[in-house]
Amino acid sequence: MNLFGSRRPAAHHHHAAQPRRRAGLFHRKDKDRVAGGLKASLVNPNTTRAGRKQAKRELRAMGRERDTHISLVARIKRALGIRSTPRRTRAVERTRY
Repeated sequence: MNLFGSRRPAAHHHHAAQPRRRAGLFHRKDKDRVAGGLKASLVNPNTTRAGRKQAKRELRAMGRERDTHISLVARIKRALGIRSTPRRTRAVERTRY
């Protein structure tokens, strides 16, 4: 028996007395924000081809067919690996914070 408490963090304790809330009862996803995230993944150069396909499918399922269009500039940048901020500038910004 430990006199000063347990060494385990409180996150490991399970409280059965508190009922879990059903998803969607109090919190609902904003469809515009979800669509915005999916649109961002379409132009993100770090997104895989499979991820972009999935994002397109989900946007179309939401009825946002027009939002699946990717500009020619974004396609060229992705193909050439060009980013909007040069690497040297990004590296300096990371070290500042």
